[in-house]
Amino acid sequence: MNEEEKKRLNELGGKILREAGLDFERDFSWIDYDWIKEVGYVGYANFYLGKCFSIDKEVYSKLVELDTRLGTTATEQLFGCVFHTLNLDIIKV
Repeated sequence: MNEEEKKRLNELGGKILREAGLDFERDFSWIDYDWIKEVGYVGYANFYLGKCFSIDKEVYSKLVELDTRLGTTATEQLFGCVFHTLNLDIIKV
């Protein structure tokens, strides 16, 4: 993946998180996929589960798809999801 595509996907991740209610520009403007991985999250979807109390299945699905495009494996996704929630609707995503 080239840097331009990675930048576009990071911008999309920020947009999805803002639409989900996280003030990504104000509170998390410096966060990108690499930072999320570096601090122990498996991707944007896992970060979302860790920061939100009310989880929207559609938002989570979009973030899982985005993470997959950025290189997060299905195994990492499942581990991160189970670590943060036992909600079967989310785990099935």
